[in-house]
Amino acid sequence: MSEPETIRAPEAIRPPEAIRPPEAIRPEVETMLALVRERYGSRLSADELAGVRTAIEGIVQAAHALRAVRLSNADEPGQPFAAYRADP
Repeated sequence: MSEPETIRAPEAIRPPEAIRPPEAIRPEVETMLALVRERYGSRLSADELAGVRTAIEGIVQAAHALRAVRLSNADEPGQPFAAYRADP
């Protein structure tokens, strides 16, 4: 089984408070990993569990980065605009 690729936002666009040291996210990662072990542990090898841990760490880091961005009630998603031109 190949290593899952972790997608992370570049340092320039992540707020500094979103970058958390590994020991700060360890309890959340351990809780999620315990759930995976409980449900699928009998079917996963040690190497696969290590890969799952790496993926969970990336997901937890991304979740903390998303939570660090404060939105106001007026914030909306970007809407693509394409002017409609009727065929002549």
